[in-house]
Formats: sequence, structure tokens, C-alpha cells
Amino acid sequence: MLTTHTLLAWTVLAIALVLTPGPDTMLVAGNAARRGFRAGIATASGIALGGVWYMALCGFGFLSLLNAVPGMFAAVKTIGAIYLAWLGLKLVRGAIAPARGEAAPVAMGAPFRQGFLTTILNPKVAVFFLAALPQFVGTGPEAPLRGVLLVGIVYAVGFAWLALLAGLASRAGTRIGNSQAMRWIEGALGTAFVGFAGKLALSRN
Repeated sequence: MLTTHTLLAWTVLAIALVLTPGPDTMLVAGNAARRGFRAGIATASGIALGGVWYMALCGFGFLSLLNAVPGMFAAVKTIGAIYLAWLGLKLVRGAIAPARGEAAPVAMGAPFRQGFLTTILNPKVAVFFLAALPQFVGTGPEAPLRGVLLVGIVYAVGFAWLALLAGLASRAGTRIGNSQAMRWIEGALGTAFVGFAGKLALSRN
């Protein structure tokens, strides 16, 4: 059974985790600044769905397969690094390419997919849960269900933070309202994503 003390301790850890800058934070802020608040919320919703994915893995006991099956961590890590690098290079290319009139509206499905894929293709998230959850859920047949609840807390806190971030970033983007400045922002975000891809590719299990 999860005690009040355990829940409070995990919530503090969840807050510290979601406030640490990473690909999710950069993706939400970038999409909200460039495309508006709805795009930021769509991205955050995709990230939250990625959290449901980890909740399912935890509940069915599959999360440990990432370490148990040889090569699985490396495979997910490689795919995730390639995807982050692709996102980064796409942003950099968009920043370098000359403006061609007014951009067409972007469907909300694109930022949603970006949020979902960057979450499930980052094995470091799964490794964090593998390392941290056993200290809080204990053992026994109910341990996976307790793990599902704790993973849910992380993504509930994360969604609240990302929604706030989307609002702030979209307001900042509206105030800037300069295509040249936005291209600089895209270039900086693209470079950051390439850096995240390199860091992920070099990480160890």
C-alpha cells in the first residue's frame, strides 16, 4: 500500500523530473512559440499519451524487458536518436531556407505525433522508472499497479507544467511576431534537438 509519505516523496521527485529541461520541454515550447497555444497543447497531449504507454508497460510487467532483452535498449535508443536528429535537422533546414510567403496552417496531428514519439522512443525515461519505482512500490502482486499510479502522477504533473509552458511560449511567440526572429528560434531549437540526439546515442544502458 502506498502511504501518504511515499506519495508526497514521489510527487516531489516527479516535480523535479518534469522541471528538468529535456526534449519534451523544448518540443512543447518550440511548437507553442512557432505555431500557437493549440500546437503546444497538442504536443503535451502526445507526451501524456506516451505516459499512458509507460503505465501500460509497467502494469503488465513489460518495462523490465528493456534491460532483460539483449539489444532492446540499444535498438530503442538508436531509433529515438535518429528521430530527434531528424526533427532537429528539419528545424535547422526550415531556419536556413528563405521565407516563401505565409506558411500554411499546420494540422494538430503533427505536433501530437512528435510529442508521443519523442516520449516512447526515449529509453532513458524507461530506465528512470526502472531505477526509481522499486524503491517506492515495494514487492508483491500489487506492485505493478502501484507503479502505474506513480507513473501516472509523473505525467499528470508533467502535463500541468507543459500546459503552462505552452501558454507562456505562445504569448512570447506572439509578441516576437518577427519571421527573422522565429527563424533564429527554429535554428536554436533544431541545434538543441541534434544535441539531444547525440547525447541519447552516446548514453549507456
